[in-house]
Amino acid sequence: MTAAQRLDPRKWSRFTLGLLLITLAGLGVRVLFIEAEAPAIVAGDSVFYDVTANLMAKGHGYIDPFHWMFETHQTAVLQDGTSREIVIPSHTKVATAKHPPAYTFYLSLFSRLGLTSTRDHQLASALLGAASVLIAGLLGRALAGPRVGLITAAVTAFYANIYISDGLVLSETMSIFFVFLTSWMAVRFWRRPSSGAAAMLGAAGALAALSRVELLLYLPVIALAVLVRSSLPIRDRLLRIVVMGVTALAVVAPWVVRNNLVMHDSVTITSSSGVVLVQANCDATYFGAHVGWWALDCQDPWPFGPNGETLDESQESTAYTARAQAYISQHTGRLITVVIPARVGRMWGLFEPMQQVRMEIVEGRPAFSSWLGFWQYVVLIPLAVAGVVIQWRRREPVLVIALWAVLATITAATAFGGIRYRSGAEIAIVVFAAITIDAFVNRLGRGRSLVDSTSAENQGAAGMIG
Repeated sequence: MTAAQRLDPRKWSRFTLGLLLITLAGLGVRVLFIEAEAPAIVAGDSVFYDVTANLMAKGHGYIDPFHWMFETHQTAVLQDGTSREIVIPSHTKVATAKHPPAYTFYLSLFSRLGLTSTRDHQLASALLGAASVLIAGLLGRALAGPRVGLITAAVTAFYANIYISDGLVLSETMSIFFVFLTSWMAVRFWRRPSSGAAAMLGAAGALAALSRVELLLYLPVIALAVLVRSSLPIRDRLLRIVVMGVTALAVVAPWVVRNNLVMHDSVTITSSSGVVLVQANCDATYFGAHVGWWALDCQDPWPFGPNGETLDESQESTAYTARAQAYISQHTGRLITVVIPARVGRMWGLFEPMQQVRMEIVEGRPAFSSWLGFWQYVVLIPLAVAGVVIQWRRREPVLVIALWAVLATITAATAFGGIRYRSGAEIAIVVFAAITIDAFVNRLGRGRSLVDSTSAENQGAAGMIG
């Protein structure tokens, strides 16, 4: 087939044409959401990604956007009990590793083209979201056939809990894309554990970790699960693990090296672990109406050095981690019996689900899509559970998809419960739900075939009698 023939839509397969149409529909849904409901001005983490991308494009590097934009006033409490005011002027360059760099770097590519507004970055995220729809289709086909691929893509295109991040300028847009991509590479590695497949899985998994750090845990589990069941010689299995590990290390190493050159304490992918821990472990999150959630006030007072000197992010993280661990040690029983179940329950919609949706709306998630995503989730989750059973009975890969749900649960248990933390698990929900829908369509088709066959036999018998 010539290049011209390959580009001729009339020569495309039904799957290719269908997937492209669904991808375009997914892009349309995202653009419509941005124009109709997404906020024109973002807040919180979204500001970080939005502004830092522009700073990177201007050559300032990966710096804290808040220190750049605002003059900061902080009160430092000294060891002798006295205090002093510390003022950090605006336009101060402070190296940051609060968030992994992948999503910010992606947005900075558009900033370099002059597309620097929040709306520009929202539309750039919509393009990435549409790419997730495309990869979802390829994943579904690799896992269970072309029709499952198209169903997976269609659900991804219209599922609000997936598309909502695109209009909010949040890194989940990037992590969802790489979770789909990593899952696709994992299925290919599961089917044929070659060195090339190991390298591609290692690269995809490392890029996923550079969008959300906890996703790095996926690689070692999948590598071991695939290679334990493989019939390859031990030497070849070890070679696959080395190839995957070296590839993943090559991808993340520049970022890790950079962090340890600019930070005082050791930092791997992010310096925000201490802040997350201290915000999730205090009286406001262990008792009362918001148990299992997070509270900004928990990180007060701001940590300083013994003589009132400011600390960098890595030192602040170390101080916050120590504070959180001290609180945990005093409330271990409640953490295990009450808080962790509440965290996991909030993420999975099993504990105060209506309150959780309302709290996240207050924090900036658009109301209509938030409630739409909630009710879509209610419908999809039993389909996903059925899909796991169907896939298991077929002796087809389950762990390569279900592991994302396990990792999301671990993340919620160790941090706090939130719908955003479920983003990786949404991929598992979508894929397994698609498998169930496909099985239902198959059964419906067999039922119709049986009815048609019976009808034809009855008509033939009647003709013979007549």
